[in-house]
Amino acid sequence: MKRRILSFALALAAALCFALPAAAGWEPPAGAVNAEAVYLYNLDTDTVVYEKNAHEVRAAASLTKMMTALLLAESGADLAQSYTIPESLAAEFDRIQAENGSDADLKIGETVTLESLLYACLLPSGNDAASAIACYLGGGDLQAFFDRMNQRAAELGCENTNFVCAHGLYGLEYGNRTTAYDMFLIARAFRENETLMEVACQTGYWMPLTNLHTVPESADAPAGAAYYITTTNVMQRPDQELYRSYIRGIKTGFTNEAGRCFASSAESGGMTWLLVVMGAPVELAPDGFNYAFHTTANLYDWALANFWPVQLPNTETPVVNVPVAWCAGAETVGLYAADTLTALQTSVSRVEVVPEGLPDRLEAPVKAGQTVGAAAVYVDGERVGAVELVAGSDCGRSLWLYYQERLGLFFVPALLGAALALALVLALAVRAARRAKGRRHAARPR
Repeated sequence: MKRRILSFALALAAALCFALPAAAGWEPPAGAVNAEAVYLYNLDTDTVVYEKNAHEVRAAASLTKMMTALLLAESGADLAQSYTIPESLAAEFDRIQAENGSDADLKIGETVTLESLLYACLLPSGNDAASAIACYLGGGDLQAFFDRMNQRAAELGCENTNFVCAHGLYGLEYGNRTTAYDMFLIARAFRENETLMEVACQTGYWMPLTNLHTVPESADAPAGAAYYITTTNVMQRPDQELYRSYIRGIKTGFTNEAGRCFASSAESGGMTWLLVVMGAPVELAPDGFNYAFHTTANLYDWALANFWPVQLPNTETPVVNVPVAWCAGAETVGLYAADTLTALQTSVSRVEVVPEGLPDRLEAPVKAGQTVGAAAVYVDGERVGAVELVAGSDCGRSLWLYYQERLGLFFVPALLGAALALALVLALAVRAARRAKGRRHAARPR
């Protein structure tokens, strides 16, 4: 038992030899975050890298449109199909205009493709396009579509989200609410859809000529095109100072109540990230960009420079040495990690590999590769998973050691019993001899 404790202590000391305090390096630089709610997640390792007020209920703004677009993409509808925007949406379109909501210049009675509606919804954040999608998928019943939005949100694990519109222009007063964490769940589903990412990663799109847009609005319009719509995501546009080549979508959002919002994904160095920023200041930064973009740039730049995936633990070094009984060739057997976990760490991360469920000792025979317990892996105090531990070598059973130990359980009592029995026999023999001698003396003639 003492040998096992010593082996475990040595293994743990090796794991901690470069350790710094837990969570060292996981806090972004001072001033990097200028937003009320943030959720930064590494998809490769399923690691929450940074969060701030992630479960605080907030107005969703146009991040709502991620769910609207997701339902269209998941509906199986042919995006080449045409749809005529019905008269029933006239009041909704008027309300969007009255509240200064962004639009894609769609008109009641206009016949457009579903593909055009999707681009118009995601790139310029057209509230009119989102409502048109809702009307199409709801069969003319907007509430039916909102119910589908909420059902899908629940399926994704959202617990603090409720949609009462397809675009997010209406806020908490009307019940349209969410959290940064819930928006992360929706953004993750969005990102897994190739069609949506193809659209969201474009910087612009030519809206086609229609029955109500009959003349091109610019001389450089290609054949069949009416006007050009551009993305609100300036971080994808190479002509902008905040351009980042690693950004992949997804959706901006803004109302006075919600503040500046941005849900994005990033791909760089073989790693994939998702980030939701909500509640950045309404006022623009001195350079003219909003602080949701600045916060996004700061967090991604920091994460990409300081984090990388590693395979843990080392499968070439024993995690722990455990005593083994009845083996003539060795007193202990090394236990190795059977596999590795992909975890995220920094240059100053503390890694711990802690054995779990190990016996006090193993009993020979032991076969190399035999599973013996497990080990939990911790990075900076956070458990990232567990791996099986397997024996690193064969340990054959020595029959001599086996029977020596087994018989030893009875050897001392048996020896004492035999000694007592022998002593008794000797005592009886001596007594008998004395009596016989006495009888001989008595019988001798005098």
